[in-house]
Order: sequence, then structure tokens, then C-alpha cells
Amino acid sequence: LSFSEAAIMIDPTLAWAIISLTSMSIAAYVLNLYIKIQHIFKRRHHQRKVSVQELYIYPIKSCGEIRLSNSAKVTPIGFEHDRILQVVSRVDTKDSPLDPDWSFCTPREKRCEKLFHVQPKLIIDESNTTTTLELSSKHVDNSFKLRLEEVLSRFGSPVTMPMYCKTMGWASAMLEDCGYNVGKWLEDATGITGCRLVSIGKHYSRVVKVNPKQGDEVPMIHHEHAGVLSSSPPWTSLADEAPFLLTTRSSLEDLNKRLGKGKQVDMRRFRPNIVIDGLQPWEEDSLKRIRIGAVEFHVWQRCGRCTMTTIDRDTLERCGEPLSTLGNFRERENGQRNFGMHLIPARPWELKQARVFVGDEVEILEYDEERRAEWIRIFGKSS
Repeated sequence: LSFSEAAIMIDPTLAWAIISLTSMSIAAYVLNLYIKIQHIFKRRHHQRKVSVQELYIYPIKSCGEIRLSNSAKVTPIGFEHDRILQVVSRVDTKDSPLDPDWSFCTPREKRCEKLFHVQPKLIIDESNTTTTLELSSKHVDNSFKLRLEEVLSRFGSPVTMPMYCKTMGWASAMLEDCGYNVGKWLEDATGITGCRLVSIGKHYSRVVKVNPKQGDEVPMIHHEHAGVLSSSPPWTSLADEAPFLLTTRSSLEDLNKRLGKGKQVDMRRFRPNIVIDGLQPWEEDSLKRIRIGAVEFHVWQRCGRCTMTTIDRDTLERCGEPLSTLGNFRERENGQRNFGMHLIPARPWELKQARVFVGDEVEILEYDEERRAEWIRIFGKSS
């Protein structure tokens, strides 16, 4: 006899109870299995790939960009050749080039807005030993070529001389004058009287610039030498605040939807180094540590935006957008209207020949819980 037949012979009521319980257990098991399978498929369906879509460098601060088609070499102060030069002009009439009266030129000032039209091009010879920076502008007929090895040599160069210059944040740094000829070409191209082109060199050192309104603590870089631990703030190029700037396509798309037809802007307004895709709009705010390829970055300070974003890169016309719209939904209590995040290499001494490639996966290692909670509260989203 089967178990059920035996149960019926003993007690039909008990038998039906056993059969009902067995059926319910089987149904519960099947339902639980179904839920698990659905969860797996849902998780796989929503699993996203965050990846690098665009890479940019700006050899001369505040001038045109170079979009890299393949990859960029990572250095402790930024991508190779990124913001290694800047245009400066005198802020008074002192005669000595060693007086700290030379200041960086910025398109925030209307007299300097033609800097945006100075277009750089890197020319690397076949032996991969010489890099030439070729400058052109629609405001002059001729171009100018500058050999970077001559002005960036750590051992000095006969064509350069040291100059104290004010950088972003108004701190002074020792930079190298690139000579009269390129200065005169830039004066003709931009209309900035008496300007000079200066570069980083063997005397250069500059740490990241903290924006106290953002409230984001600088991640110190820890070193070990001969068994002794030490730490120091990270260094940066001539960029405004940090070695790298990251933006996302989704945030730009969301901003353009809010701007409306005929008012959309492109990514040039925000001058990023790394553009990624795969995050929800503005989710970059919540990141704390990421890995791109083999390079780990601290996602440090939010990038507060200024009037440079309101200048059309082609026509040089100025308007209130996108800054006004950013103020409607991105302005924090500190008055900062943010777009993008500053990155700092976590272990700069390990970089050596490290590169970031277009298409590299972006691995999220850690979220900043406070910033993430703020993002979820404002935008009502959670991945």
C-alpha cells in the first residue's frame, strides 16, 4: 500500500490533511523557486555596464580640447599633456619677470574669450621621441609649432626662463616662459596684449585646490619609504582644482531635457577629461572610489560651475544658460551649482605606464553614503 492509501484506511480526515499540507508545501516551494528565478533575471536585466566613452586633454589651460580616440597615459598630476601650459598676462607694470605679477588668463574675462579658439594639435614623430604642439586659430592665418621636450625638460632648456605666475586660486607657482615668438602668436590670435605662454617645468609643484564651500575632505596620499610612513596632499597640473574631471552622458542628457529645444549644450561647456556612460543622471555625486581599467581613483570634490559654461564655444556669445537651469535643481545650500566630479589617483606611485582606454569598464568600489543619501533624496532614485 502507498502512504496515502494507508492513511485513508486509518483515518480519511487525517489523510486529506496530509495530502493538503503536502500540496501546499510543494506549491510554496515552486513559488519560492519562481521568485528566486525572477530575481536573478531581473538583476541580470538591470545589471549595467559603466564604461568610458570619451577622453579629453587640454594642453593649454582655457584653450581648445583634444579628443583622444584610443587612450590616455595617467600621471599623478593628470593625463599626459593635459593643462601643462597656460597663457598669462601682467596684472601691473612691474619690470622684472621674477615678480609675481603675471596672472593666468581666463575666458571668464571677455578680453580673453578668444582663448577658446586656440586649437592645439599634438604631433608625435615616427620614433615616438619628439612631440610637437601645433597651435591654430581662425583669427590668424598662420599656425605655430612648439616642441614640448624643449619646454618641459626637467633639466631646463635654453629657450625657457622661470617666471612666478598666479594660478587658479591666486597662489603663485614657478613656471617656464616659452619665449617671445609663441607669445606674439598668441597675442595676435587672442588680442591679449603682451601675453606669454608658460609651462610647468623642473621648478613646478602645486597641490589640489580645495573649494571650502563643497565640504569634501581631501584624500591624503600615503607613502612608504625605507619603512617610514608619510602622507601628503595630492598634486595637480594647471587645472583649476584637481588632476582629473569626470562627467557622465546621462547627466548632460538630463540637463538638456530641462534646458529645452534650442537651448541644449554639448560637453565642451564642462571641459571634462573622462566622460562615462551607464550611471543614472547625477549619480556620479554619490561615488567615492572607482577603478577604471587598472587605475584606482578617489572621487573627491564636486565641481562647482561658473560663467565659463555660459559661453558658446563657436560663436563666443554669452547667455545665462546652462548655469541658470543648473541653479533651479542643482544648486546646493552653499551656492555651488555642480556638474562633474574631481578625481585623484589613489596610488600615484604605482602608475608608471598606466593608461585609461575608451571602452574601459568603470568599477564602483565604494559609495560616499552621505552624498548618496543626498542624491536619492533629491532625485528619488536608487540603483
